[in-house]
Amino acid sequence: MYTDYCLKFTDAAQCMATLFTEQTTLQGDVVETVQQPKYAAIDVIGTIYKPTGKMLTNEEGDYPEMAAVPGYHANVRHSEPAPELEPFAVVPTSPVRGWA
Repeated sequence: MYTDYCLKFTDAAQCMATLFTEQTTLQGDVVETVQQPKYAAIDVIGTIYKPTGKMLTNEEGDYPEMAAVPGYHANVRHSEPAPELEPFAVVPTSPVRGWA
């Protein structure tokens, strides 16, 4: 059984600091930094764009104007509840992405 979270952060830095641990290793004279996930599965969505309702036109035809939804978004699936994620949890009415 998994616990799923839809999350909204203020920006990418807050998202990455919350969901990953940065690990740096030194092998000879090569420094390698990797992001280690803190949870079973992480889907970083980033900025979500939604239609504004206004149509725009260019030489290829009409297309919807898009505007960024506030925040920086991610989904997390974890093997147990993660109460530290609750401050970032949101309940979208129509999720852009989710777990299958």
